[in-house]
Amino acid sequence: MLIKDVLILAAEELGRADFVPLIEQAYAAAASGEQPEGEAATLLRCYHLIENEVALDHFPLREEERFAPVQDAVLFTRFSKPPVDVLDVRDARGHRVPFTVFPARLVLPEGTGEVTVRYSYAPAREGMGGETAFSDAVSARLLSYGVASEYLLASGRYQEAAVWDEKFRAAIRAAGLERRKLWLPARRWA
Repeated sequence: MLIKDVLILAAEELGRADFVPLIEQAYAAAASGEQPEGEAATLLRCYHLIENEVALDHFPLREEERFAPVQDAVLFTRFSKPPVDVLDVRDARGHRVPFTVFPARLVLPEGTGEVTVRYSYAPAREGMGGETAFSDAVSARLLSYGVASEYLLASGRYQEAAVWDEKFRAAIRAAGLERRKLWLPARRWA
């Protein structure tokens, strides 16, 4: 689905049909490389905030790549997407490889050959004409609820923003994307 479609849906849900032509104009202008302005730019910024929240907190985007370590390390600049969290490292035979994450690189044991790295990443900041970073598991309606909430929050309409945020959270729960809270039983002295 296109980002433009999510923004149009959010504008319609806010009762701001007057934003739809602005979004359409910004979409047409994006083909020539122009940046959106005004309300269209604000809605796009709100979309990016929601997209990052969903990707980092609820529905992690995952990638798997093969690397040949240089001096027992893999620089994060070699990854095709900016990694947020390294999930797993395996050697050519499929065995797990211990690793240490540093700010700019992934360090592996000495003499490690080619490895496969599974990691989660942050979505790229697409323009109006770009595709959303998610599959069908995250619907346009779910994203539009979040965009509406962020837009109202940015506009200083806090009570309305709280209502839309609750709709957004309910849609996340309904889609099965909510992470369960960790719970440990209370410890007692005997």
